[in-house]
Amino acid sequence: MELRHLQSFVAIVEEGSLSAAALRQHLSQPALSQQLQALEQELGESLLHRRPRGVDPTTAGELLLTHARTLLAQAERLRGDFRNRRELETGRVAFGIIPTLAPYLLPQLLGPFRKAHPGVTVSINESRTDQLIQKVASGEIEFAILSGAPASERKRASLQLSELFREPLLLATPDSHPLALRKTPPAAADLDPAEVIHLSGGHCLAERTLKIWHGCKPDFQLQCDQIATALAMVSAGMGVTIVPKLAAHGIPHPNITCRAFAGAGIHRPIHLMKRRNTKLSPPADRLLAAWLKPA
Repeated sequence: MELRHLQSFVAIVEEGSLSAAALRQHLSQPALSQQLQALEQELGESLLHRRPRGVDPTTAGELLLTHARTLLAQAERLRGDFRNRRELETGRVAFGIIPTLAPYLLPQLLGPFRKAHPGVTVSINESRTDQLIQKVASGEIEFAILSGAPASERKRASLQLSELFREPLLLATPDSHPLALRKTPPAAADLDPAEVIHLSGGHCLAERTLKIWHGCKPDFQLQCDQIATALAMVSAGMGVTIVPKLAAHGIPHPNITCRAFAGAGIHRPIHLMKRRNTKLSPPADRLLAAWLKPA
């Protein structure tokens, strides 16, 4: 019994006529009729009632239809498993990530994946949120890891945002700073904007920091583009800064103290952004498997 014969039989029943089924299967009607006859000869029973306006399955045809659909679905799953296997051996994944996350997340994200799938080509685009939106929308990259995106932009570009995790934001100060020395955790109200080293506009971390002042932009006296630069300034005693928890691990400056904020603390959500109604490729799905597992 051949799968293509079963496909033709299912098409005949679903379309209700041999001529419509032949069009669907890209076959001539005589060729389709031959496949049906082959099935009926093999099974030893008539499978269709011929009506003036089409065909209906016989009792035997109903039984075959149930099994045929199951077998065809299993065959498609088997093909899919082998396609996925090939993609995980020699496939490619291209994605984007924001600069305030890339140096700290990628080593732990890519390390196990590269070890398990050394044949997959990985292309990383490190850009700010507005650029990543454009690249995902155009299909230049498959997905992006970022911290939020404007709802208007997501709707316009038909993008989907899913939260992966929430990352605490910490206060980084020189060891000798009063907020580092006191016993109680710092509160957002304790921060003097004049001594906050602020990331320049365009960074999601800059926007998240501004929420401390309820969206109003204070008169920051020191601004820079990179977390590493801000931390170097903190180490030199030039002020304090707000850093993601991932960036606080392994700070190369021994004279910096990082503290969580009081109460529930301050966080930034980390999201996966992809095109709406588009499945991730097997390499992308495997790369993100730890976060995409159902709760």
